[in-house]
Amino acid sequence: MAFETDHRTVLCSEQDIGEIFPRVIWHTETPILRTATAPLFMLSELVRKNDFKVVLTDEGADEVFAGYNIFKEDRVRRFWARQPNSKLRPMLLERLYPYVFSQANAGARAFFEGFFRKNLTQVNSPAYSHLIRWNNTALLKAFFSDELQGMIGKLPDFVERFVSTLPSDFMSWDSLSRAQYTEMTIFLSNYLLSSQGDRMAMGHSVDGRFPFLDHRIVEFACSMPPKYRLNGLKEKFILKEASRDLIPSELRRRPKQPYRAPISRCFFGKGSPDYVGELLSEEAIRRAGYFHPKKVGRLVAKCERQEGHLASERENMAVVGILSTQLLDYLFFRDFPPYSIHEPEDVQVYRQAV
Repeated sequence: MAFETDHRTVLCSEQDIGEIFPRVIWHTETPILRTATAPLFMLSELVRKNDFKVVLTDEGADEVFAGYNIFKEDRVRRFWARQPNSKLRPMLLERLYPYVFSQANAGARAFFEGFFRKNLTQVNSPAYSHLIRWNNTALLKAFFSDELQGMIGKLPDFVERFVSTLPSDFMSWDSLSRAQYTEMTIFLSNYLLSSQGDRMAMGHSVDGRFPFLDHRIVEFACSMPPKYRLNGLKEKFILKEASRDLIPSELRRRPKQPYRAPISRCFFGKGSPDYVGELLSEEAIRRAGYFHPKKVGRLVAKCERQEGHLASERENMAVVGILSTQLLDYLFFRDFPPYSIHEPEDVQVYRQAV
């Protein structure tokens, strides 16, 4: 209403995500741990059906101007680490996740606080801002097959490998800039701009444009004092100030909402897609060789028993990671290509001549 724009809407249900997930993986060409790519795939289809071929997106604004909670987590945890036994300092986490803490009982609150306490005092680690997230995700390796675990066990630790690629003066940067660099290096390029962004748009021949990633914008943001990016716990501070006369105050001041999509419920319960049971069967898991059949079987049994209502974020990520890997194996190795290929006439003539 504020900008008098003409909107179009696409509704994306759990069943929709489950049905289109194989097509999503066909375009990502890599395993993923979340289903948030699927709604974007449907959105790009809506854009294309309305005869738009090029779109502007705000990808990069959160990375460049410190809009993510992980940057605020880093600030809160560093403040907390100065007095690790403080009862008051961890309460700042409630400002970051009010929708989590407001509904949590005493046991759940203790769990969340315990999660953020991990590696709390390791503030001198170059990867401090992302360490607890990476360590949590690394636990998914427990689902790997014995053979695969043996192979990756010979590799250097991921954190060590990442730290070895950092600029020589990295630790002289302020902590916010270090966290932003890590986020942009690991997550922005490999996932947001690839699997979740450009590949989902190009799945329907929509070309994305990313003005916040113009090198002049990035250089400008990096040159300013950190307080203009993250002011206390106010994210994207200078960007919001610059838009004060352009965006209504109720939009500018409203709490940041996470972009999420349902996960395990899309694949289990009523209306579960047929391919899920086939690809996650003990025989299929053993044949592919990437995962431990018994461990995957227990996870699948839990999903079926609870109709996909998994409380654990880690288990949800495991479901998507395992299923997307199994889909890749099927689509690109066992049944490639899933879509018919129409060869140009000159290629057909060449084949006949040969």
